[in-house]
Amino acid sequence: MSNPQQKKSLWSKPSKKWLLGIPIGGFLAFILGAIALGGFHYGMTYTNNNDFCYGCHVGMDTIVEEYEASPHFTNTRGVVAATCSDCHVPQEFFPKMALKIGASVDIIHMITGKINLENFESEHRPRLAERVTHEFKENDSKQCRYCHDVTTMDFENQSRNASRRHQTMEARGLTCIDCHAGIAHKLPE
Repeated sequence: MSNPQQKKSLWSKPSKKWLLGIPIGGFLAFILGAIALGGFHYGMTYTNNNDFCYGCHVGMDTIVEEYEASPHFTNTRGVVAATCSDCHVPQEFFPKMALKIGASVDIIHMITGKINLENFESEHRPRLAERVTHEFKENDSKQCRYCHDVTTMDFENQSRNASRRHQTMEARGLTCIDCHAGIAHKLPE
């Protein structure tokens, strides 16, 4: 005879009404997870488009105008334009997240007025250009190589000087940014 006052064990079989909560809870967890994943994906995609980047740079500095005048935006060969994120955001997940978290600091400085039209060119642009140049050198211009692969270049159609430099850049310890700095944005003074 069992005593009704006796506590149920944690491992005892649950009553039938609680069994229904398992699939409902699983379904709700799945739906919430899908919504969160969709929201995260939307946020990553939105912050990788030019309109998002232009939100701070148009009218604040000359970055956009320089980019739109560069071969990365318009070119004679009809190649699809490289977006801001193609050059500035790694494709790999963890480096991308680290960059976006770091960039949010600059967005906060922009919102609070620490970075503004009056001080961007003189104070912040040199610092940011140096940081980006350092990143490109450290990662062997990885973002450039997403589109530009030395092993698939047609050296016959390049100038003799460019062909020689591209073929020997690895042996000389050079990366794309060493010769092509300033191609999409003018170098700061």
